[in-house]
Amino acid sequence: MRPFGAAILALALTALPRLGVAADATVDPPPPAALDEKSVAAWAAQHLTGDGWTLVNFDAEGIRLATPDGVSLMSDGLVETDIRHELFTPIRLSFGQARSGLAHWAVDCARKRFAVVSSVAYSHNNLVGEVARRQGDRRRFQAPIASEIDTLDAVCEAIRTGRRLDGPVAKPGKSS
Repeated sequence: MRPFGAAILALALTALPRLGVAADATVDPPPPAALDEKSVAAWAAQHLTGDGWTLVNFDAEGIRLATPDGVSLMSDGLVETDIRHELFTPIRLSFGQARSGLAHWAVDCARKRFAVVSSVAYSHNNLVGEVARRQGDRRRFQAPIASEIDTLDAVCEAIRTGRRLDGPVAKPGKSS
């Protein structure tokens, strides 16, 4: 960059806070080179932070990871767990742009359905830059679609076998 260009950029960056625009230094990674198990697992290992998160599945939009805290069988027979989403490219939502999210699921394994108990959307990968928080209803079930089916199956398998998900499973899911 030429010295004049650098000076203009520096001036613009110092003006952003006064204009009500945050100078966000977070840079999200590009999508993986290919949508195969090896490339997606490498992308996750290189770009995602957080110890113990297990790669459950992926599709063209991104990946789903299971919490290091495992799954819990509740007294009413539902299985509860946290599911993390990391997207390869941002998506536009009504409240802004999102690149990752964390949702608390209540899963009814017998009926193959789940409810989103709560969710948080973030503007960047690695759960950085909260943009929205939503409280759901534990009794408002929905049928899984596309790669959610594989995620639900993995949660139910973990509770059936009494073993945590210790992947990386890196199983490709159905497209959303």
